[in-house]
Amino acid sequence: MTQVTYCNITRRYRFDTVLEVACRIQEIERVRSHMTSLLDLLKYSLNIKRQICLALDEAMTNAIEHGSLQGQLHIEVAYSINPTVCILQVIDHGGCTFNPEYFEKLATMKGWGLGGRGIYLIKSLMDEVYYFFHPGKSTTLVMIKNSASDACKKPS
Repeated sequence: MTQVTYCNITRRYRFDTVLEVACRIQEIERVRSHMTSLLDLLKYSLNIKRQICLALDEAMTNAIEHGSLQGQLHIEVAYSINPTVCILQVIDHGGCTFNPEYFEKLATMKGWGLGGRGIYLIKSLMDEVYYFFHPGKSTTLVMIKNSASDACKKPS
């Protein structure tokens, strides 16, 4: 199972690229196409590419739909990718803190409505998942996928 870690101190990664993305669902396809092209160049398997892109779609959707509730116009998508590992970061500047474990538990309940499934899905697709909260400022999600880990996991 992928552990979710969340705290108030941002883990320091050096990202090769940082994109400022408008808070519009239509932007997800553009970022996904860009990511797919990069993963193709680095010879990631089709299955790994799908896992990374689906996790990125979910993370961006959450950031756009929930993180922009306070009128933020942009989210940030950063990445560093090499042939062995893909590290992604999505930041919304809405500043609303949430508990990802609570929403993940709700997503596993039968008959429960919308919500929480994105977190559950991200955890099952990626090898490592970290949330960093800066109350009143931002929420940062860091996702790591090793190119050799081809299987999805079932979060517990």
